[in-house]
Amino acid sequence: MTVSYDRFTEAFLAKITEYDFVKLSESDRQAIVDGYMKRAASKFNEVCKYDISTGDDDAREYTLDGATEAEVDEIIDIMTDGMLVQWLNQFLYKQENLENLLNTSDFSHYSPAELTYRITNAFKMCKKDFISGMREYSYRHGDLTVLHL
Repeated sequence: MTVSYDRFTEAFLAKITEYDFVKLSESDRQAIVDGYMKRAASKFNEVCKYDISTGDDDAREYTLDGATEAEVDEIIDIMTDGMLVQWLNQFLYKQENLENLLNTSDFSHYSPAELTYRITNAFKMCKKDFISGMREYSYRHGDLTVLHL
């Protein structure tokens, strides 16, 4: 079964609100989201039953031979959680946030420190969901005989 990159993109964009993507051309937006997808795939590929490290970038699809539609949906959900982690990472290390944090002595409820704290918490939550999804996937689909117990 082949799975289009567009299925990952649509699922990812349904999870976020990113108004800056509207300003970008279709090819620029596609390149950014594909980058998030590739980085998430590199992490998830270690436990995934299918090889998602070698997508066909020209055809913009993964080949998941033998995968059922339910397995594809599960992979898309886990991958888009990983894409969220990649997307949030840019906000965590945004220069303006760090400059404001380091230069502000008055930390109020609406301070840059509070913003950075909330972004960090959102990042940690998304990363935890991604790792949890990968673990659950590996428990359901993994081969325990390869473990050195």
